[in-house]
This record gives sequence, structure tokens and C-alpha cells, in this order.
Amino acid sequence: MDDDNSRSLSLYDFTKAMRDFKVGIAEEYISTIFNAFDLNRDGVLDIDEFLMAIRGDLNSFRLDLVQQAFKKLDKNNNGQVELADIRGLYRADRHPDVISGKRTED
Repeated sequence: MDDDNSRSLSLYDFTKAMRDFKVGIAEEYISTIFNAFDLNRDGVLDIDEFLMAIRGDLNSFRLDLVQQAFKKLDKNNNGQVELADIRGLYRADRHPDVISGKRTED
């Protein structure tokens, strides 16, 4: 859908995708749907807005799993997952691409 690789969808991109994929939405409703997806009202859909609109809210089970994973990753409990947090949990030196020399640990 993101033909220009902007990592976002304009109304034009969205409209074209609705036609290309033959979604069957009447033309007069496409902008209404686009605007409903555009949560921050900036005139484009980023991947997070699009996924939120498609997937909807997490149910309580999934939300609990996400919160558990986040808590495990956020080692210093500052509310953010930082590179240092991930480095403390993940041993990149054991990754096959690092072992083969294709990538570095960083």
C-alpha cells in the first residue's frame, strides 16, 4: 500500500489501495474510514495507527502478556526499553550471524 516508501499512507495511498485490493468500499466512505484511522489527525496513517485500526484494542490476556514482556525488558524501571536494557537480556554474541561474521554484536 505504501507505494512511495514513506512509511505512511496518505489519503491518496489509502484510496488507491482500497481500489487495488478491491475492498468494496464505496468511494464516498473511503475518506471517512481514513479519518477514523488517522488517530493523531495529521493527515497520514503511520504503521501504528494502521495496525491499531486493523487489530483493535488488546484483550486483557494479551495486554497482560505485553505488560509482562515490557516489565522484563525495562530493567531500570524508567518506563522505556533502552538499548542497554536489551543488551542486559540478550546475548548477541551467540546469534548465528555474529558467529559467522556477517554482523557484529552491536
